[in-house]
Amino acid sequence: MPKKQIVFIEPQATVNSYRIARSLKLTKRYETILFCFAKVDKDFYNKAYDRIFVLELDHKFRLNNLIALFKKLLSKEKKYFFREMGKIEPYLFQISGPDLFTLISLFHLKENIPKIYYSNDTWGIAKRWLLFKKFGFKGEFQRICEKICFRKVDGVLNKSSIKQFELLSYKVNVPKIALPPSPFDEFIFYSKNKNREINLVHGGNPNPTIKKRINFLEIIKGVTSQKIYFHTYGPCVVEKDDMIYRREAKKNKYYCIHEKVSPYKLNEEMSKYSFGSLLDFWDETEFKKNPAMVNTDMGSKMINYLEAGLPMIVSDQMEYITEIVKKYGLGLVINIKDLKNLREIIEKQDYVQLKKNIKKFQEEFKMSRVIKEIENFYERVATNSIKKFKRNIQNI
Repeated sequence: MPKKQIVFIEPQATVNSYRIARSLKLTKRYETILFCFAKVDKDFYNKAYDRIFVLELDHKFRLNNLIALFKKLLSKEKKYFFREMGKIEPYLFQISGPDLFTLISLFHLKENIPKIYYSNDTWGIAKRWLLFKKFGFKGEFQRICEKICFRKVDGVLNKSSIKQFELLSYKVNVPKIALPPSPFDEFIFYSKNKNREINLVHGGNPNPTIKKRINFLEIIKGVTSQKIYFHTYGPCVVEKDDMIYRREAKKNKYYCIHEKVSPYKLNEEMSKYSFGSLLDFWDETEFKKNPAMVNTDMGSKMINYLEAGLPMIVSDQMEYITEIVKKYGLGLVINIKDLKNLREIIEKQDYVQLKKNIKKFQEEFKMSRVIKEIENFYERVATNSIKKFKRNIQNI
């Protein structure tokens, strides 16, 4: 029986799509292909995709790179990339966004092929003025791209809560599901923490400073002042903030900045710590103005912590995540006022039981189990899409 072909189109290759593509490949029922608009670590991503096509385009539109961008758009490389994309006839396309280049791709794909949109973030649920305040014209542009994508596809896979669609100002009239935080089997570790010291890890680079968000450096200081180690990986995306974090690490022995590592290596390293940190707090006044995005978001770090076998400490403002943490006993939920007593709160926990709960969750929700749900969703979307296309042909 021939394998079903699934094509992933992404602005830049993501670990979330890697988990799905690799799990599909492991069933031996699928061939997976990636089209990507940024440089790809092929040593890593070749394990998930049978073929990879790359067209490197800068996503930051600045005057000094516009000439290079136009040259790239007129190049043979660009023509080959979109020609290959346009002639392919897979079982279905999965497009990640919102993003200008993936949106453009939608118009190059054959109409009769089912298309699924993978929503990394749902920009339309945030208030327009707030997006403009934080991201300028990019915020409004992302909202527009997202809305067009929702209208042109046949189904939606959502990384976060399904409630996000109820918060949009328009309806998304296609099948949609929200994926549970599913650890990928090959990335799963069991906690190796044997250290008597308490070690918290923020599974990525330190947060940049954003107005009205509680300063992340102050959170780090509040944690480490209680003789709790705090670890981050990679440089802060804002260079000025990165220098501040590095200065703090030099004088604060409890704050450790590590080099950025591959997703697999990151999980392995994190498995030796005590807790995963989701300590992201917003000023209460600002949070009340627009709670939707924080309330309904599913941070990718949560999946990393589950794969690393780590119980987690979560901000109570992250409502969707806290519901899961409380339901399955995956860690503890705190508010900003609890931060000053964090060590005392941690020491009262039954840590052995928390680790048992994590292990149980890993087994119950690992990707090799969840992939069947995704396959069933693909089948449902593909069937509906083909019927719709045939009806449209008959009505011409």
